[in-house]
Amino acid sequence: MEDLIKKIESKGYWKVILRPNIYKANLIPSLPECKKLIQANNLELRGWDYPHIDREGIMVASENSVHSYCDWPEGPMFEYWRFYQTGQFVHYFAMREDLRISDLKKKEFQDEFGNKIEKFLSILSTVYSVTEIYQFASKLFSKLDIEGVEIIIELHDVNKRMLTFWDNFGRFLSRPYICEFSSGVLTIGKGEIISKENLIKNSSELAIDSTIKIFNAFNWDSVTKNIFLEDQKKLLERRL
Repeated sequence: MEDLIKKIESKGYWKVILRPNIYKANLIPSLPECKKLIQANNLELRGWDYPHIDREGIMVASENSVHSYCDWPEGPMFEYWRFYQTGQFVHYFAMREDLRISDLKKKEFQDEFGNKIEKFLSILSTVYSVTEIYQFASKLFSKLDIEGVEIIIELHDVNKRMLTFWDNFGRFLSRPYICEFSSGVLTIGKGEIISKENLIKNSSELAIDSTIKIFNAFNWDSVTKNIFLEDQKKLLERRL
């Protein structure tokens, strides 16, 4: 899997870490139970499951973890996840914007604001991905004997990356919103513990709050949650 992770990390990518707030080595008593938990709680909201389970199924990765992956150039889709008996879930997936972008599409985005930006982040895809992360975490951790959860979302290679409505359908931005993080890494949620009860009751709202934090990092200060509530609702109702 090291080669796949290197492939994912060669362009922009997401890294997601979900974990209970207290470490317990055998929170989940067995590897078969780990597999069952993922299978029972993964999502299928928009034609691609989260987290994706390969056609070979979920495999044992180590003495205390299971994993699955996707290495599909035709998609294109590249991702890898691993789930531990501690309840920690780690997920890498490539930014499809970097995999899908054509020279024509790039020029379209550049011409919109007269700049030479080379990297982009789809606004609606970000709403969908963050919502899937929180929905999955809510389902998964509701089954475990824990009190709280840490949800860490990292976006890598964000420096000089611009927000876009990929297929605008009449939506436009009034100005370019570009991330200027010199480190190239945007992290939200680290060190913040969400109670299990709050996560279960308010996963959709928490997802929107985290999405807004991402967009704020791109200098979109005026963005509000109300803009995306209907988009999120369509996703959750499988109406995309």
